[in-house]
Amino acid sequence: MGGFRSDVERLAQRAGEFDDVAVHAQRIADALRRAVEDTGACWGDDEFGTRFAATHRPQADEALAALGRLPGELRGFGEDLAAAADTTRRADTAGADALRRLAGEG
Repeated sequence: MGGFRSDVERLAQRAGEFDDVAVHAQRIADALRRAVEDTGACWGDDEFGTRFAATHRPQADEALAALGRLPGELRGFGEDLAAAADTTRRADTAGADALRRLAGEG
């Protein structure tokens, strides 16, 4: 018989670790943002620099924005894992209770 197995306690424990990962990701994002801001428009304001900025700045800004969203996404993923562990735990308990009732034990 096939089936699905999960270590619900381990899943719940690992889910809680995503907060620490998110804090670390936030520090990295903040450090990178500061480094980019401190560097300024290093490409210059001549014709080549202006074209360089027009071509590359939008993607760089989006990359920084995505990195800034990462900590929240990591926290959300951890919350989703915790919810999955809780749902699995409750479903397992409900299933066991139903089997006990069918067996006349409850």
